[in-house]
Amino acid sequence: MAKRKFPLSKVYGLLEPGPVVLVTTAHKGRSNIMTMSWHTMMEFEPPIVGCVISNRDYTFDILKQTKECVINIPTLELAAKVVGCGNTSGREGQSRLLRRESNL
Repeated sequence: MAKRKFPLSKVYGLLEPGPVVLVTTAHKGRSNIMTMSWHTMMEFEPPIVGCVISNRDYTFDILKQTKECVINIPTLELAAKVVGCGNTSGREGQSRLLRRESNL
């Protein structure tokens, strides 16, 4: 399934019920994905999403260096891959969701 762009005014409705989201970071050519289920809309204009990312997480280290991330809302078809991603640390290698093998 192709990734789709949504206007910010419609994204809020997807985030507010609290789905699991994917926080994607990248540093020095290496991508990382973290699952996150605790987040909230804090402001609409400018759009601000609040969340908690532990300083023990690899994602925290990347965010501290780059100050950038992307929040993706996965579809139901990605559920098994999202669970696999949540059980893998980027410190130990590439995220399972980013691997090219189809047997994730």
